[in-house]
Amino acid sequence: MHISELRIRNFRNFRAARFRFHRGVNTLIGENGSGKTNALYALRLLLDDTLQRRAAFLRESDFCRAMGNWKGQWIAIAVDFEELDPCEGCQLLKHTTGHMNGTDSGCYTLLFRPQLQVRKHLHELTVSGTAPTAIREYLDTLTTDEYEAIFTGRAAADILDDVVYASVAGDFENGIFPDPDQEDQLAIGVRTPPIHGEISCTFAPAVRDVISDLRGYRSSPLLALLRGTESTIRIEDAERIVKAVADLNDDISSLKEIKEIATGIQSTLHSTVGYTYAPLVGIESALPDRIDKLLQRLDVKVGDTADSDYRGDLAEQSLGGANLIYLALKLLEFELKLSSDRVAHFLLIEEPEAHIHTHIQKTLFANQPATGTQVIVSTHSTHISSAAKIRSVNVLAQKGDHAEVYQPALGLEIGAAQRVERYLDAVRSTLLFAKGVLLVEGTAELLLIPSMLQAAFGLLPDEMGLSVISMDSAFFEHVATIFHDDRLHRRCSIITDHDQPFFALGESPEGDGKEQKHARAAADAGEQRRTALEVFCILNPWVSVFLAKHTLEVDFLAAGNASEICAVIGDNYSRTAAATKAVTAVRDVDLSVSGREVVRLANKFGKGWFSLLLAEKLGVNTRLPSYIIRAVAFAAAGSLTDDVLARIGLFRIERGALDDGTRAELPELEKLQALPADEFLELFQRVADEDNLSAFIRALREQPAL
Repeated sequence: MHISELRIRNFRNFRAARFRFHRGVNTLIGENGSGKTNALYALRLLLDDTLQRRAAFLRESDFCRAMGNWKGQWIAIAVDFEELDPCEGCQLLKHTTGHMNGTDSGCYTLLFRPQLQVRKHLHELTVSGTAPTAIREYLDTLTTDEYEAIFTGRAAADILDDVVYASVAGDFENGIFPDPDQEDQLAIGVRTPPIHGEISCTFAPAVRDVISDLRGYRSSPLLALLRGTESTIRIEDAERIVKAVADLNDDISSLKEIKEIATGIQSTLHSTVGYTYAPLVGIESALPDRIDKLLQRLDVKVGDTADSDYRGDLAEQSLGGANLIYLALKLLEFELKLSSDRVAHFLLIEEPEAHIHTHIQKTLFANQPATGTQVIVSTHSTHISSAAKIRSVNVLAQKGDHAEVYQPALGLEIGAAQRVERYLDAVRSTLLFAKGVLLVEGTAELLLIPSMLQAAFGLLPDEMGLSVISMDSAFFEHVATIFHDDRLHRRCSIITDHDQPFFALGESPEGDGKEQKHARAAADAGEQRRTALEVFCILNPWVSVFLAKHTLEVDFLAAGNASEICAVIGDNYSRTAAATKAVTAVRDVDLSVSGREVVRLANKFGKGWFSLLLAEKLGVNTRLPSYIIRAVAFAAAGSLTDDVLARIGLFRIERGALDDGTRAELPELEKLQALPADEFLELFQRVADEDNLSAFIRALREQPAL
């Protein structure tokens, strides 16, 4: 038995979120603040018997802020179970949660909703024709003290559906509320007690202060393991230990120095308050003389290496070492639960990567138990996400005041998902965390595009929320397929070369020399690539292709960047005559001459190394090729605010990107800095219409909302 789906409505930063899970190991990945902790807590409210019973009675702050006024609204958290087989151990759970449709599926739900008398009054107001504004005034008087928390089983309706929700909770906009005496049990299920007795759930939290947690009575996983151990210790051993402790207490209490201190305290009391009112005082050793209390005093001692005889205090360990010990104790606690007679076992691990070496992160993830249990891990580690099966990944993304949840492999055939999994290493898996993605052809683009953005805009792609991923000549479609209405809602720009010739070719390939043959073949391949990619993108608004008319190096030159290329020549040519010849060719206005030269240079140095050398020569006056501006604008649309764009504009002004005549048309820097962002950008575009930033803003404004 396993959880196939988690649905959350109106809880914390989830307005209406759907998580999909599979047997074995599942991952929740996302940026900080995207709701990974909230999702795990929602699961724990349904599954974890270590939470206090009152945890299900939620607070005002647990309502999602995205809904506006929470009063009268419901919070719903539901899990769907699959493979509820009819075995003896599973019968009670199947009876409690199983659907009555002959399948082995079920549903278990927590509802936090107004109490019955409130819901009855709302229905009475509806029947009497009370105006929605008056109903709203009544709702505004409610507090969470007038709410109830109930568990239900067998709910068959999707609470994330707005129509379903309105049918059970009410139509708040129009002031229409259902009769609670005619409650739709098919939609919300039938009341049931908690199912904690049927399943086991172990939660390993993100460890921030592991030393404190290991020493705390309530938080220590060691004490959780020891709890109940006293009942398994042989009676004679327990009696011997208890007698030894009692004797030790007597020995310590009888020490002369201890008795003298006790006598001194008593004398001071007598002299202060007199014999009539002074209490009798003694000092005795208070080591616990019960075996269960003694076990609580056990402590973890650790050494540096396996062959070391030294064992020291846990505080001597590094944070990573202490965290590994903590996780080991939690996993052992889970393994002990596996031997129980529970019908299902769930292991929830929050951010296991905290303070743990990257190699250990992947090993830890790969070694999670996947047999007979279901594991759900939250993480923002690219190393862990690169080891995850993309089919078992839920990606969380913060969208304003709420979070959305995506499944990157939803609807993909197994073969297509496996291709994505093979490709996503620890570097490329950053695309799962980014707000926008640039898929580029190779190393040259991977090196040069981030450097161009930093030089021209003062921001790296990471600061713009973008991830630049080199495909290394792989098929773009294999990875870009995860960006889709059904899957990951992230904009993805595919940046590649059209490879059209920049010198004349004859009408017929007959008579072509080696250079012409190569150019004609590259042009044919480039046109086929363009056609295939445009067909791939045509029905997918999340992916778009952007082509260099020729190649990156030639289009970079054609954008007006001969000076940067000449600077590379000057630094790397030892012979003056050869350098002069190369510079002259690069500065030739005929692209058939200058283009040939820059291609020759790229081949001479190697495309990757040439890009690295070129990146060192970029500056604020470097012109960004138009196709790169449009590609970045597509990927970044919706995630860059006017404040960020204004910051780019100020950077360009401060670094001298504008010529003297253009700069003279703008106010002094202090006045520009004081302008609201929208006014600054309007002024900048009007005065510096040909600037990189103005072209970028125009491209941003052209992007449709998604």
